[in-house]
Amino acid sequence: MLKGTKLQKRQQKQINDGRGQGSGKDYLPFIQAHDNKVASEGWLTRHLGWKTQRIHHTLSSHERKYLYFLEWIDTVVDIREQFPLLPLNRTEEIAKQLGIKHAHVDGVPVVMTTDFLITLRTSQGLIDIVRTVKPASKLTKRTLELFEIERRFFVEQGIDWGIVTEQRMPDIFISNVEWMY
Repeated sequence: MLKGTKLQKRQQKQINDGRGQGSGKDYLPFIQAHDNKVASEGWLTRHLGWKTQRIHHTLSSHERKYLYFLEWIDTVVDIREQFPLLPLNRTEEIAKQLGIKHAHVDGVPVVMTTDFLITLRTSQGLIDIVRTVKPASKLTKRTLELFEIERRFFVEQGIDWGIVTEQRMPDIFISNVEWMY
């Protein structure tokens, strides 16, 4: 694991390198599948997006399946995965207000990310929504605490936030899209 200053320097380098910035083809995920020590379920994958024409980085099989689902939905015009919640001090403030411990590695606060920032075309124009993807069995007390920080962060910005579990994903539909991929 990365320790204190080294972790902070790595995260600042990610920001300086443009990670978590841009849109469409120009977006760079904050966390990428080839990053060292990425916490995942062993399903680190990279896929060329049909909508964005760039490589998408997913960190779990559930994220990968949800990406396939999003690729097929006509109203989805942009998909930004591993989107950072910046500035870090805002999520730290939210955690403090809630009386819970911020996401950290060895006591050093880390930049939190959400699974998907999605841009939709609606009759009122383009809107962004945020979806985090997690198996229902992994919705522990600690995970829900971190999700509450995330939810409040995006609600402050007027962005709809929600959790997607496997029960909300159409398996046969996703399998068909995966097969076409």
